[in-house]
Amino acid sequence: MRKKTFSKILVAIHESSKSEEKAIDYATRIAKDYDAVLVVLYVVRAHVKIGTVTPSHVIDLKKQAQAHITKILEKIQKHGEKDITIKVKTEIIASIKIAGAIVDYARDKRIDLILVGPRGRSKLKSFVLGSVTSDVVRLANCPVLTVR
Repeated sequence: MRKKTFSKILVAIHESSKSEEKAIDYATRIAKDYDAVLVVLYVVRAHVKIGTVTPSHVIDLKKQAQAHITKILEKIQKHGEKDITIKVKTEIIASIKIAGAIVDYARDKRIDLILVGPRGRSKLKSFVLGSVTSDVVRLANCPVLTVR
């Protein structure tokens, strides 16, 4: 039996944006088409200076991330037709290096396709792709689809 082209699809979220919504939309449609598991990975940016980050600050960031993921799950469920259910897994992780965290997660969990939006907040670092997106494209060991 041949392996499906995509059985695990990762949509990586690290900040709220219009491109994030499009990436989620595409990921949902692809997951539906391939009957794949859709993994929504939210990466919270951790700070280098640990002294400035209190445990309560981390808890607040994770609560914000969880609230955001809840909204995303509601949107994904609206995409689902009555006879098709999309298998969704959510994960929140904190990392100093967002792109590295996405790539490592994808490798560890044997993800077949990563979807990311084209740009983040740091428009100075790269004009075409955000620095996180360009790093994910460069470092990933599976196909990466950038959605704009």
